[in-house]
Amino acid sequence: MTKRAAGGVLEDAWLLVERLPAVWRALRAGAIDAARAKVMVHETRALAEPFARRVAAQVLPQAPELTTGQLAYRLRRLVLETDPDAAKDNYILRVAERRVVAGTNPDGTAYLSGCSLPVGQAAAAYERVNAIARATKQSGDSRPMDQIRTDVYLGLLEGTWNGPGPVHRRGVIELTADLPTLLNLADNPAELHGWGPVIADIARQITHQATTQPAAGNTAWAYSITEPRTGRLLYHGTTRRRPTHLSPPGSGTAAHSNSATAGPATGNRPGAGDEAGGKAVATGRAGSGAGGEGSGAGGRAGGKAVALDRAGSGAGGRATGTGGRAENRASVKDQAKSGTEGRDTGTGGAVHPVTAAGPGKRVAPSERDPRRTLTARDRAYVIARDRTCRGPGCRVPARRAEIDHIVPHADGGPSTPDNADAKCAYCHDLKDGGWTTTRTPRGVTVWTSPLGHTYTKLPEPVTRPADLTPAEQRLATNLDQLP
Repeated sequence: MTKRAAGGVLEDAWLLVERLPAVWRALRAGAIDAARAKVMVHETRALAEPFARRVAAQVLPQAPELTTGQLAYRLRRLVLETDPDAAKDNYILRVAERRVVAGTNPDGTAYLSGCSLPVGQAAAAYERVNAIARATKQSGDSRPMDQIRTDVYLGLLEGTWNGPGPVHRRGVIELTADLPTLLNLADNPAELHGWGPVIADIARQITHQATTQPAAGNTAWAYSITEPRTGRLLYHGTTRRRPTHLSPPGSGTAAHSNSATAGPATGNRPGAGDEAGGKAVATGRAGSGAGGEGSGAGGRAGGKAVALDRAGSGAGGRATGTGGRAENRASVKDQAKSGTEGRDTGTGGAVHPVTAAGPGKRVAPSERDPRRTLTARDRAYVIARDRTCRGPGCRVPARRAEIDHIVPHADGGPSTPDNADAKCAYCHDLKDGGWTTTRTPRGVTVWTSPLGHTYTKLPEPVTRPADLTPAEQRLATNLDQLP
């Protein structure tokens, strides 16, 4: 072991025993393994000791049931919520240490990567590489996408790339943030889809660029209404009113909307938030634009705004290749088009169970839902609701997943959000290979393996859930387990 590696192990051990004694006790008792303990040490490193212990105590009860990726995600968001200033200072410090790393691997290949990069620029750079790779794939290249992306990456850096340009598509950068944060009135963490939680300054920088750059007119703004106690989605839609200016970080000024571009938001129930007691979702609009919609949609201004930054004038949808998967499967293949139109279930967020005709039984064509695929609005609602693949332990973003019928269409399953969820290609293959999935009335996904083992995945909140007492938390957990 090198001196640097030995020093790292010693530092992790000291931080675990001295800073996070509860985590150390859980490790000694066998409640968690060393990998989870190490994640908790690393993710809380930026916090002062009292805050680090508080965050660890919040996550520790659920840690044994979470993968290391899920655990890291929850910890990062809690760290940003607990001490935004410390998280910001740590981010600035790390970005100042950004560097490019290169070397060789034991098999003779090489690696070339950037470390401690600004997350917004890194996301935009990766999406551009991905867009060029997709264009190359569509032009007839039969190689796997990973190989194509790597060749694009090297070709762009060498200046030798002579293949197709990027595919014009929506959703180059997808950001979710609440309205007070975008208006510089709060420092709540935002979500950069596919990358995880980011500090408030990053959210404001991205939205400022989205409203001031030449392609600002191609940015799509969506809003969501959530249930305040659980943070789960009740309503999702898009707005035609676009902000013409959002203040850069630290300016202290509010955003302004251009009345000349004003228009109604898409959606079927503008008063849905009041009826359901939901938390209003803010779009990127401010002043009378966002305020009026927020008041009509839920009477609060603490919801979420989703910005889809489309780099390029084209609005062509994205499509994920099915890799030769069978075309006659009884499931919906959503090609991950990032249509962001709204969809209201009309049920106040409840999920209606859908039952199949029975194992091996087919429903007569005249009795099936005539629509085999979901509408654009319904797809957008499912993507906003599920957030990630509904497979156990999987965190592939829903916008890059397939939208699948829970009860197959051929067995009588309707093409509605209540009977659909997001599954990545791998998890979709599990279902086609013999696993079964069900969805409870409260949105809990239950997977059953061919051997009869069950695995559950709770619905992911869109906004931060309300702080519940232990008794309320136990009640909510028990309700989630109801069939």
